Amino acid sequence: MRLVTLGPNDYREMPWKNGGGSTTELLIEPPGATLASGFLWRLSMAAVTDSGPFSSFPGIDRTLLLLEGKGMDLDYGPHGRARLQGPLEPVAFSGDWATSGQLLDGPCRDFNVMSERSAMGHDVVVMRPGSTPSPLPEATTVLVFCVKGQARVGAMDDSRDLHPGELVRIDREGAAAPGVVAVQSETVLLVVALQSR
Repeated sequence: MRLVTLGPNDYREMPWKNGGGSTTELLIEPPGATLASGFLWRLSMAAVTDSGPFSSFPGIDRTLLLLEGKGMDLDYGPHGRARLQGPLEPVAFSGDWATSGQLLDGPCRDFNVMSERSAMGHDVVVMRPGSTPSPLPEATTVLVFCVKGQARVGAMDDSRDLHPGELVRIDREGAAAPGVVAVQSETVLLVVALQSR
């Protein structure tokens, strides 16, 4: 099992694909991949200051959730609508869909997970761990992002302390699924499980 901890100094700022704003890219696979060259999966955060269209990502599955703000309405055209209203409530949709976002009451900040549909699947879970170990998903790669509080992630012989804004990448490499323990009672984590198809 391999654990790697990343923090704000490791993330990179870049423009949206459609040029309508900017995003903080937390992690992308393969390393060094770009939106133009293609990727297997990507984690990012973005400050959304204006309503408008989303970038198009054909062949990509997306999950979006609200970190800060009052949220926005998502309009998928003929594919329906969804609302990002409460914080930390994941909404999944296809990057193929022509999607636009209408802010509900001022700017917001969101968390975005994308994976290449033909090669990877992803699940996003909001976890509020307790003082006893909670198991993480048994996926090929698991990403744990700390929204609030503090947690300890990993196994007894190899663990990482996780603080707000930090991310742990876990590549299981055949090892048993690790666990997570809250160091502070108010801890909230975003857990992304990535599995090859």
